Amino acid sequence: MSPLTQPPNPSAKEDTSQIIKKLFAEIQVLAKARDFKRAEQLRDKIIEIDPMALSQIIKSSTIIEEEMTAGIDRVHLLTWAKLYDNLSDEERNCLYYSMKQYILPPKKILLKHGEINNRLFFIDRGQVTIFFPKDGRNIVLAQIGRGDILGEYTFSTISLCSASAITHSEVHLMCLDSSAADGWEDKYPGLYEKLIDFCLKSGRVDEILRSKKLEKRHYDRYPAEGKVAATLLTKEGKKSEVVFHGGLSDISMAGSCFTMRCSKKATARALLARYLLLSIVGGQGDEPTIVSAIGRVVRVSFHLYDDYSVHVQFNQLLTEDLCKKYMPHQI
Repeated sequence: MSPLTQPPNPSAKEDTSQIIKKLFAEIQVLAKARDFKRAEQLRDKIIEIDPMALSQIIKSSTIIEEEMTAGIDRVHLLTWAKLYDNLSDEERNCLYYSMKQYILPPKKILLKHGEINNRLFFIDRGQVTIFFPKDGRNIVLAQIGRGDILGEYTFSTISLCSASAITHSEVHLMCLDSSAADGWEDKYPGLYEKLIDFCLKSGRVDEILRSKKLEKRHYDRYPAEGKVAATLLTKEGKKSEVVFHGGLSDISMAGSCFTMRCSKKATARALLARYLLLSIVGGQGDEPTIVSAIGRVVRVSFHLYDDYSVHVQFNQLLTEDLCKKYMPHQI
């Protein structure tokens, strides 16, 4: 028989079909074993090999979601019902499996006042002590436990810890690192906003601080006008080539706040706890007031259209009279 009269070779199609069958079988095994990351990778592989293999693709997704749902700790689910009841099944599974479970002994530091924290803690069992360092001693503020969140302030904003926290007993908790939520927007749009809304409504640490009247600001803060050039300092305290320009918003003897534009949130977040050399120009009259001050970034607030407010705590206090020179003209 000549090549022109030979029937078409179906081996390529059969090979693809066999590969998909093997992948589907492996997905079932992995899902049962709760290895969801690899199961999802193989499901995506099926889509890549044959986007029209709809039956296997849909069945794979269903099997993975069902096993995910079955694997969630029911006690944890009941403890955090106010959060999970507001989520779809897919969002609930995404949140739960983005977290890591820990069992911690007593006297384990979870948060440290004035330091960076990128984690959100969900306490399932045990007691955690919240305390505030002041005048060389630790002031115990409260104890929190099952059903309380911790780290919500720094997780939902770009800021340093407003208090410290240490385990009082053995503590069982789930921990969500902020980096685990970076990929949510594409797959589960709205999930991050729902979590932040829950944090704002359920967080207790800031409320405890206010009730104990432990104010963060010890000096009067004045509304101010002026221009700011902020040079990022290296870890050795030397000037870098990175300079941010913005407008002065307010000033006190202990710190200031200025606005700036930044197209990347990651860049703004990277400023937290870094030291800046501020050159502040402003004031009333023909002679401008110029001040150079070194300070540490303690908070970065996001506004609309890539605008940020940068809050800086000075290394050395300014005089009150100098601060008042930056106040806007009174009409």
